[in-house]
Amino acid sequence: MVAALSLLVVVMVSILITRIATVMLTHTGLSQETARFQARSAISGTGFTTVEAERVVRHPLRRRIVMVLMLLGNAGIVGAVSTLMLTLINAHNSGSLLPRIVLLAAGLALLWGIAASPWVDRGLGRIIDAALKRYTQLEVRDFASLLRLSGAY
Repeated sequence: MVAALSLLVVVMVSILITRIATVMLTHTGLSQETARFQARSAISGTGFTTVEAERVVRHPLRRRIVMVLMLLGNAGIVGAVSTLMLTLINAHNSGSLLPRIVLLAAGLALLWGIAASPWVDRGLGRIIDAALKRYTQLEVRDFASLLRLSGAY
């Protein structure tokens, strides 16, 4: 059961890290939707070659945020897979596989519901925003994008 609960903790921390990164990317001038997509894409390790991704890579602070997300995402995937393996192996040895699968399914459904809740998203966004304003200096705007400058101009 400990391995199943640790898997749920890994997933919960991954969701929280993605939310923090989304808020950080919006502080650099990205829209909420673009920032959320780029954060999820970076933490999952799936890169998309779009104009939005190019805007992230060209901006030094955004690039640092995405690099940290890639590193944490790889660690999270390794942690999730290893705890899932431990859950299934321990359940197979003790003969109680069904309760662990039910616990995992219920926990993942609960986390999915919490992550999809707009109320939780707004509340968590306010908390993260206040913490970032207090402990960091992320008030960096992408003036080149705002002024639609390109190339060496």
